[in-house]
Amino acid sequence: STLKDIISGIFTDNAQTKQQYLSIIGLLYQAGINLAIGAGAFLVFVFMRPRNQRVYARRYKALANDERRPPKISKGLFAWVPILWRADERFLLDTVDIDSVFFLRFLKLNMWLMAIFAFLGMCIIVPLTFSNGNNENVTGNLSEFALLWITLYHVTNLKVFSVHIIAAYIFTAIFFYFIIREYKHYIRVKQEQYSSSQYLRKLQSRTLMVTRVPAEMQSDTALNHFVASASLGIQPNQVSIARKIGELQEMVDKHEQVVRKLEKVLAKFLAGDYQSKPRPKIKVSGAYVDAIEHYTLEIQSLETTINQARKETETFTATSVGFVSYNSPLMAHEALRSLKHLRPAVAAMAPHPRDIIWSNAQMPKSKRIGRLWTARLISVVICFIAFWPVAALTFIGSAVNIQVLWPETSTFFAEHSTLTTIWQNTFSPLILTIYYICIPHVFRAISRYQGISTHTGVERSVLKKMYVFYILSNLVVLTLVGVIVTSVLDKTSFKQAMSSFAHNYIQSLNQKAQFWTAYVSIKAMNAMLEFAQLISLAMIFFKRYTRNLTPRELRDVTKPPDFDYSPVYSLYLWVFTISMFYSVYSPIVLPFAFLDYVLAYWVYKYAVMYVYQTRHDTAGAMWRNVINRMITSMVIFQVYLICCLKVRMDMFDDHPKE
Repeated sequence: STLKDIISGIFTDNAQTKQQYLSIIGLLYQAGINLAIGAGAFLVFVFMRPRNQRVYARRYKALANDERRPPKISKGLFAWVPILWRADERFLLDTVDIDSVFFLRFLKLNMWLMAIFAFLGMCIIVPLTFSNGNNENVTGNLSEFALLWITLYHVTNLKVFSVHIIAAYIFTAIFFYFIIREYKHYIRVKQEQYSSSQYLRKLQSRTLMVTRVPAEMQSDTALNHFVASASLGIQPNQVSIARKIGELQEMVDKHEQVVRKLEKVLAKFLAGDYQSKPRPKIKVSGAYVDAIEHYTLEIQSLETTINQARKETETFTATSVGFVSYNSPLMAHEALRSLKHLRPAVAAMAPHPRDIIWSNAQMPKSKRIGRLWTARLISVVICFIAFWPVAALTFIGSAVNIQVLWPETSTFFAEHSTLTTIWQNTFSPLILTIYYICIPHVFRAISRYQGISTHTGVERSVLKKMYVFYILSNLVVLTLVGVIVTSVLDKTSFKQAMSSFAHNYIQSLNQKAQFWTAYVSIKAMNAMLEFAQLISLAMIFFKRYTRNLTPRELRDVTKPPDFDYSPVYSLYLWVFTISMFYSVYSPIVLPFAFLDYVLAYWVYKYAVMYVYQTRHDTAGAMWRNVINRMITSMVIFQVYLICCLKVRMDMFDDHPKE
């Protein structure tokens, strides 16, 4: 029935099963489309950059008097190329923050890994895989060359599987060789950071933040005595308990709003020949008054109130958060080692004050634990229900499924084979990419609710959640549901379904190889769109030329945006995961992954130098989370390949067949 066909199309791998028999020309079509879009975005950047520094050099303009300002780029179309080429890591460490440097090293690491793996895969694995299979139906016509013929599933010579096993060992050895090198380099950079004059003179570097301070210690004197006695006589230089400032913050925010209103009125009034203009008026309590005079008086009143409130800080209610400063970073770290396992208070190196989420920092332990488990439960539920839109998108992306819903489209798809091929290979991965843009915002809200006390901690939590989401929703849940639904639709007995479950699950993963290859190839286009900054270009142009902006508003519009590390890290971490996952089964994914990382490295190298800023530099704290998950991805790759080889070998009999 039609309903059965629709359910089968959404929840099973029928579409992927048909896709793997499609010709390799489909991937070439998609590569051509991506190349055209990427080239268009690149040309936009090349021609618009010289005349739009407020878009393409926002960080450069913001750091007018800063020693970390990058070199000025002339207006030549390709004047930026030699600057990027000459910008080595030592230069970057002096120009950008450590987080940006480690992010670029992550991209460069994967670029070299994919280059080596792609060379070995395409030059050794693919020829041996193809030549040791059943090639009776193979012709020289690329439009009839199925992608299945260059996958491990095509092999019919049992001895050739030893090549795939050796390749897996080689890939793993190369991976860990590079990881060890990266960790040694990470340690060197951290040591240089700790000995740098910039780090040594920071107040933050020699300050501890103490949370969960009990009520009896919530005073400067009591906390000072507690810390000094617990840290083996290391005397703090200054101790302060954070206090609830009541309405002070609201008054400061209101003062900011009124100042902006006055600036807006003045900017409009002083434009042109203001001497002949009537003074601006606003309606207050039913009567019109002079706007400039009204806002000026309101600002003066707020400033008086704020200054008075600041003199009474000792009367503000103490919180469970305190700060302890020492004479040097060395003393602070020594004290931290003594205080690290102390309870009930918890000590850590102090983050930047603007990095702290004060409501979460003051959260009681019991409430934090409850929210932690609630956040974990919600995150897992999201991973399990997120397959619905993914499955629906996969369904729509199949021309076969569309013909099931609307049989009258069969003629159209038959007459337009090229358009059908493009649709099959482009639509679903493209929409899936857009869908994944929304997911980090959901996990960011969950992490804030969880009770993490810093914004940078929230971003690291988002990275971890995104990684689990990608793995669970794509490699586990969607595939698992497909296997179960297939068994139900085929009316397979429970005993038979359980006995063949592992085989069907691995086969289902195998059938998704082309879909994920198409997805990886689209990421190259994403990097080029990042180069063009099309959204920022349109927004800044619209706001500058359609609104009468004050100097402050213009500065806010064109200030360098904060670089969103967690979504970008998780995206390219997922590209690494899926590329390694199919690196031996279907090595054709590796050249696309290599291209992704090459483009991403150069695009983001320009971006971190001239466009983005890091909100709070954590000196590479997120990099360690990323490397740990790369190692986890290698373990997943090993487990999958073992199961894949086992399933394929079990299919051999006296007459091997595909």
